[in-house]
Amino acid sequence: MKNKLFISTLVSYLGIYITMPVLSAISTKAHLIPSQIGIMISCGAFAMLLFAPLWGKISDRFGRRIVIIIGMLGMGLFFILYVFLFHLSISMSKTLNYMVYALIATRFLLGIFMTTTPTAASAYMADISAPQDRAKDMASLGFATGLAMVLGPMIGGAVSAVGNLYTPFYLTIVGLLVFSVVMGFALPRKAETGLSKKKEDFAAASKTKMNGFFSFELFGWLIAGCSVMFIVVVLQLVTSLYLHDGFKQTVNQSAQTASLLFFVLGIALMAVQVLQMKVLQWTAKKMMIVGIPLIIGGMLLATINSWYYLIFVSYILIGAGAGLGMSSLSAGCSLAVSENQQGAVAGTVAMIQGIAGIVSPLVGSWIYQLDPKLPFLLFSCFSLFAYLMFLVATRRKKVSAV
Repeated sequence: MKNKLFISTLVSYLGIYITMPVLSAISTKAHLIPSQIGIMISCGAFAMLLFAPLWGKISDRFGRRIVIIIGMLGMGLFFILYVFLFHLSISMSKTLNYMVYALIATRFLLGIFMTTTPTAASAYMADISAPQDRAKDMASLGFATGLAMVLGPMIGGAVSAVGNLYTPFYLTIVGLLVFSVVMGFALPRKAETGLSKKKEDFAAASKTKMNGFFSFELFGWLIAGCSVMFIVVVLQLVTSLYLHDGFKQTVNQSAQTASLLFFVLGIALMAVQVLQMKVLQWTAKKMMIVGIPLIIGGMLLATINSWYYLIFVSYILIGAGAGLGMSSLSAGCSLAVSENQQGAVAGTVAMIQGIAGIVSPLVGSWIYQLDPKLPFLLFSCFSLFAYLMFLVATRRKKVSAV
């Protein structure tokens, strides 16, 4: 079952990352200007922010299996609409406002389903994992996320070079629709851990649910997770710009180096997650305690532009820290709430991606204009603040429970 949840998460995130390398290019051909492309992507992130908690609660009420299937199926169907609108807009000789609005609206609708499957899969993993195994098992889903972040752009770039800008979208559509059917047969119709009983107890549990859900401990985990995701997202925005301005690379050189840096970051992220699953098997709290300082150290190293190769070391540290932080977040939040809140808390964790997708580009782009090093310094300071809050919020938690 755990392998099936790993595959579900991997396929869902591949659906996002395979299309990322060509999204700007195909949007430009569809007559969207850069600001409209930014709005379109932000609308998808905003939908993730709004609907991830809702999908978690739906999975609590109606079951994880149906939500996992709906997530893949919904993404596949709206990608079909997305591609159709791109075809239609590109076939026109000029920009038409209604086509721009239609593409932005479709991205929003697509964003509704982007975190649906990972949210339900995370809650399902919490259902079938013993508390002492939660960190290790959640790390496998973090590994699926990291693997998608590395393989997705590589696959998307490769198939677009062989085919055209539409090919990554076609591959994504086929993969999502096929696996929505596969998971319909592969996942059991009845939960393995008494989910039916949760349905019966749902109304009674809701009376006491809110107090535990909005605990200071959970807040500590969430703000720590925000600090990790903010940095992962802002680096996607500023890396090539920083290489161009700070290291005086040409636009083409900065794009190539940025791709290499993200590949290195992704490899470090996956490597540390495999190490956690197979060797370290640290508690969720220990992973976060180690992970955030690694990220802060990497961000500060990146501001030293007197030695070119040092930035590769910094991205390795950031990748390792992000791997630990992303893996620990789901496990720590899961253990901070009761068993009948697993879907809701998984949705809240997924919501962090939406928050990062909105806040990081806006803040990062604005402060970068003031000084190219400011995004690295400001987000490091926020991570330090979040780290201290996390230590305070979890100080009374017994190590054995986390």
